[in-house]
Amino acid sequence: MEKYQKNLSRPEARHRYWHIHKDNREFFPETGKIFSLKFDGKVFDLKVNHKDDVMTGQLYERHRFLEGDLIIVTKNKYGTYSLEAPDTGLYPHMAQP
Repeated sequence: MEKYQKNLSRPEARHRYWHIHKDNREFFPETGKIFSLKFDGKVFDLKVNHKDDVMTGQLYERHRFLEGDLIIVTKNKYGTYSLEAPDTGLYPHMAQP
């Protein structure tokens, strides 16, 4: 399995996207093609836009991604992806007492 990892920049965390640099672009599907990403027990449909950004707003439903948080995306066989975000926590109102 192939892996892609990065620490989120301030704009990426704030504006809810991941910018894919040219040297990592081949890891993700071509522009506009929807791919499935499994995270936190759910499957999200995402795509890379014409600026080589993956818009990730859906992932913020429960989780709070901050500047510097590490994301690790794994490409599984069959063309699906999974996300690990070890630094990312739940929004305070979602945390269990």
